Parts: sequence; structure tokens; C-alpha cells
Amino acid sequence: MIDKKKLYTRAVTAGIFGVIVIFLLNFNYWTVFAFLVLVSFLTAFEYIKLQAGDQLNLYLLIVAAFLFGSELTIVNEFWSPFRHLFFTVSLVAVLFYHLYLIYNLFSKKYIETDNRIMVYIQAMLYIGLPIVLLHQTVLKEEGNTNLIFILILLIWTNDTFAYLTGSMFGKHKLMPSVSPAKTIEGFVGGGIFAIIAAIIISLIYTENSMVFYIILAVIVWIMGTLGDLTESKIKRSVGIKDSGNIMPGHGGFLDRFDSFIFILPWLVLILKLIG
Repeated sequence: MIDKKKLYTRAVTAGIFGVIVIFLLNFNYWTVFAFLVLVSFLTAFEYIKLQAGDQLNLYLLIVAAFLFGSELTIVNEFWSPFRHLFFTVSLVAVLFYHLYLIYNLFSKKYIETDNRIMVYIQAMLYIGLPIVLLHQTVLKEEGNTNLIFILILLIWTNDTFAYLTGSMFGKHKLMPSVSPAKTIEGFVGGGIFAIIAAIIISLIYTENSMVFYIILAVIVWIMGTLGDLTESKIKRSVGIKDSGNIMPGHGGFLDRFDSFIFILPWLVLILKLIG
């Protein structure tokens, strides 16, 4: 049963937020860059606050600066001979850490750390470096801002139809111990509509093949859902419902971009494999 009041709040917030994101992602390189910086900083802030509590300190600012600044300044400008090594090591490290998060998701107990420094390192592996890798691959190498916009569209399609089909037809819980509201029916519905959206997108954005967009939709469907569930388990481990309250009906920035962040290293991997 759909909660109409909640649906209205979510729709209004999503509409306003969607207009802002669409503008940023379709204007020019620098607005896309600003979008990535904003996502990087705010999601990292919320993640560290979730894990470290209210006792935030100078390390937060150091991490936030490193998340995006290191690749753009040190690696690109001063250490250019080591750029490919940095990229490869970063991608492998991020992929292994995300696999660890998936393992953690399916383990009976969330494995957390009390070490504050490790929380900041995790923020880099979970959030910062995936965004850096996306920037380096999609924007710097390919100059393709459309792909980031398409990725966001597919995530929105998957999330929206997972919510709608789950609310209308959901009877079987997907992972009740982590996210009681998610259902198998919603998961399947989101994936089907994401693939349909990918086929439509391939007719409009012809720089990539229909097969590529369908593969991207499947990545969004599977890895996006795992990313959403991973963040839910992190929140459940600290007894918090939302990572923030900046977006009524949606929670915080991390709640909104958990799927996006989790998809990025796998998208980068696919781009490198087919490149």
C-alpha cells in the first residue's frame, strides 16, 4: 500500500533536487565537476559522522580535501608519470574494499572498527576514490558528461520503480534484517524498468551501443541495490535511520547517493575492459 503523503513529499523533494542535478550535469564540464565535488564532500561528511559520531575534528577536513583534491593536483599536475599506477592501484583497492563491504552485508554481524583513522581511510575507499576514478575515466579521458547523466537517470529509474512496484505488489522481503521495506518484487520491478530505460536511452544517446547501456542498467540494478543495502546496514549498526535530513522524504546525501557511489568502481572497470 502506497503512503500517499510520503509519496508526495518524496516526489516534491525529488523534483526540486532533480532539476538542480539535471542542470549541473547538462551545462558544462565545470558544473559536472562541481556536482562531483559536492557529492564527494557531503557524502563523506555524513559517512564519517555516522561512524565517528559527533566528535569530528581536523581529520575530516583533511580527508575531504584528499577525496577529490589529491588526484586533481598532485597526481595530474606533479606526478603525471605515476598517474596510471595510481589509477590501477586505486581501482584494485576500491574494488576489493567494495567486495569486503558486500561480504560484510551478508555476514550475520556488521564488522565495524573503533579506530578513528580507519574510518577516514574507509571513507576514501568507499566514497572518495570511486568519485576520483570516475572523474579520471569519464571526464578527463573521455570528456563524456552524458554518461554521468545517463547513470543518474538509470539509478533514478531503478529506485523509483523499485519503490512503486514494491509498494504495490511487494510481499516477499528482500533482506528484512537490513532493510525491512525492500521486497523481491520491488527489486525485480526496478531492474526491469531500468533495462527498458536503457533501451530507450540507447535510441537517444547513440555514442554507445544498446548492449552497453543494458549492461550499465544491470550494473545499476545489482550493484546499486547492494550499495543501498550496504548503507542501510551501516546505519542499522549505529542505530540511525537516515544519514542526514537535508532532503525531506529521502534522508541525507549519503542516503540519496549510496547506489551511485557503489556503482562507480564497477562502471570504471567495465569502461577499462571495453576500452
